[in-house]
Amino acid sequence: MDFKTKEEVHNRAVQIENIKQKDLIKMLNLHIKGKKNAMGDVFEAWFGKPKDSASQPDLGVSELKATPFKRLKNGDISAKERLVLNIINYEDLDKENFENSHLLKKNKVLELGYYEYNKDIPKEDWFFAKCVMYEMLNNKNDLEIIKKDWEIIQSYVKQGKAEEINEGITNYLAACTKGVNKHSMRTQPNSNVMAKQRAFSLKGSFMTTLLRDYIFGNKHSDAIIKDSTELSTQSLEDIINSKFKPFIGKSVKEIINNLNIPVKETKTIGKYNVEIVNRILGIKSRTGIEADEFKKASIVPKTIQFNQRNINKESMSLPPFKFKDLVEENWNDKDGSPEASLNVYFSETKFLFVVFKTEDDGDNYLKGIKFFRVPDEQRDGVIREAWQQTVNALLSGVKLSFKNNRVSNNLISSKDKKIIHVRPHAARSSYVDSKDSNELPTPAKWTNKPDSYSNNFMTTQSFWINSKYIKSAVEDLL
Repeated sequence: MDFKTKEEVHNRAVQIENIKQKDLIKMLNLHIKGKKNAMGDVFEAWFGKPKDSASQPDLGVSELKATPFKRLKNGDISAKERLVLNIINYEDLDKENFENSHLLKKNKVLELGYYEYNKDIPKEDWFFAKCVMYEMLNNKNDLEIIKKDWEIIQSYVKQGKAEEINEGITNYLAACTKGVNKHSMRTQPNSNVMAKQRAFSLKGSFMTTLLRDYIFGNKHSDAIIKDSTELSTQSLEDIINSKFKPFIGKSVKEIINNLNIPVKETKTIGKYNVEIVNRILGIKSRTGIEADEFKKASIVPKTIQFNQRNINKESMSLPPFKFKDLVEENWNDKDGSPEASLNVYFSETKFLFVVFKTEDDGDNYLKGIKFFRVPDEQRDGVIREAWQQTVNALLSGVKLSFKNNRVSNNLISSKDKKIIHVRPHAARSSYVDSKDSNELPTPAKWTNKPDSYSNNFMTTQSFWINSKYIKSAVEDLL
């Protein structure tokens, strides 16, 4: 097949929607070895494209990408993984500018074939639910942030530090590892140190936002940046810092007066914190702090409240996990990139901590903001240990004990000092099959089990970041 325009490619793409994989294989007379990349192979075959790794777009006018999504327990749609683009050639990257880069040449028009990753359905019955043409050049804000990300990655190469690149240094565009052994190490132009082979990729958080906001149209969040020209001279972080700067050191009383925030009757400390952040950033949100850029870049905003004694009582919850899914994950995939949900979360996520403190005069003050990434050595060290400890406890049968009308367990607690701990993430405790529980991979080992409780279900849990660790990250602002 010969496609002269991107529109012709898209018109062909939408014809594949809702046809099961097994029927496509018959229609196209394909012989596919293994099932892991079958959907990608089928998608390319639909356009008559042979498998290759050329530096030009697959069809001359569009790059083809089959990419999975999943449905979460609450019904939300989420990207299952990052979208890997092209392998980075450090020697070439050193000489390029963004406008004539291999990245843009190959990926400026992406024909995305979305299919649902559903373990409850045989893979041969999977199908493409939606095909979308994504043009990088069409969204000016996204393009400017992607360009800044590309320049950050390039700067590491120019400084002879390609071996220090990681997925947390950028916002939308990342450089993920491709291969883990000595054969996947590459030379770099400004150093004799070998660096891991990497590929450009769009982060899972960016792909999830595309899915929810633009493809399945669930919702659309306010953007912090209203004018893309702001990004031509400043980074996203610079813009956010500049918005907060006039208010740092001021009392909450003064800030709500300046921002015309209505006075609330409740005496709860911190009652204005979230609204202050939203007003400063110029976003409207009824459910916490939600901005388009935050969701795409996996920036997690969090207000941290300290009292007069510099104590922050709250730990920070991460998304809940399913026990059966958790124990089936590997910490890294075969290429050495993060695979376990917790590993992906900490490798991609940058926290925006907004710190408030009640001083001795009784007033609450905005002390400052800080962008913070969990260091890789902690993610691959103590956090990985805590994750593995949790997996092992679930596989061997979590120990549950009923005493004084409460159930205790042997999962890691904040007292273990592992940066994270495990605790419930549900409206109420439940040890039967319910919306507040999920199924265990191995029956629980009970002590004093009530007759009405099950061996096979436990209250839904999540990992939490310890409050003391959060304090250590922002202590310099106090």
